[in-house]
Amino acid sequence: MLADRQFIEQNVSATYTNRFRVAGAKLTIDGSPQGFTAWRDRPYYAPVGDYPKGYAGYAAATPEQVLDATDWAYAKNIQLLTHSNGERASDLLISALTIAEMKNGPGKDRRPVLIHGQFLREDQLDAYKRLGVLPSLFPMHTFYWGDWHTTKTVGPVLGQNISPTGWVRKRGMIFTTHHDAPVAFPDSMRVLDATVTRVARGSGKVIGPDQRVDVITALKAMTIWPAWQHYEEKAKGSIEVGKLADFAILSRDPTKGDPNTIDRITVTETVRRGSPSSR
Repeated sequence: MLADRQFIEQNVSATYTNRFRVAGAKLTIDGSPQGFTAWRDRPYYAPVGDYPKGYAGYAAATPEQVLDATDWAYAKNIQLLTHSNGERASDLLISALTIAEMKNGPGKDRRPVLIHGQFLREDQLDAYKRLGVLPSLFPMHTFYWGDWHTTKTVGPVLGQNISPTGWVRKRGMIFTTHHDAPVAFPDSMRVLDATVTRVARGSGKVIGPDQRVDVITALKAMTIWPAWQHYEEKAKGSIEVGKLADFAILSRDPTKGDPNTIDRITVTETVRRGSPSSR
């Protein structure tokens, strides 16, 4: 969004050309929680490094840039996908989306997306629901950085609510999940496992037991809900007549058995547009 809006406007498309399309506009407000660059509404718990007292991260874009970019996307009816990790970054995004909707009118199928949303307050999720925002969360953080978050970034209390999928579902909202490669490896079973169990790899502790969801919900967050996120729910996301025959065959049913062994499930075969290929 801050680099080349003209390219976005000229190339955004609902259809693919050579299996590629520009689907929307990306905006980045802040950095990463594990790197202490997410823009928070309070100081970091115990940051590792030479930080001033009361350090709370910083913004990667000015309020003026965020307000202008959001207004532009709403005026052009182009889907906006915003990287926002810290609470203060979300405060700014919520304000910008509210103003953009007031200026350009509600009712259009814009499907704005919150990317990451690692540090969220519950009141912010209420606002995102009101604005029709779809959270694309990062529960794999509970596996890779769960112990880091509870001891360094936000502490043992707030650390339980990293990637708050439970809060999202409590409000009747849908969400999607991701691995954010190369930040984490593109391992779908690891994403599924972390969304269901939220077990930290170091300590083995459950990070936020109330934020866990069932396997079916976690699978929807990787299939049918991402298809909706990208306006492709009529062609992808579920196995139905008329949709693309894209699916994976797993070594066992993830909805049965011990959920703590989901990460050991392997893909035995993939089918793409009806053509099988063994792995």
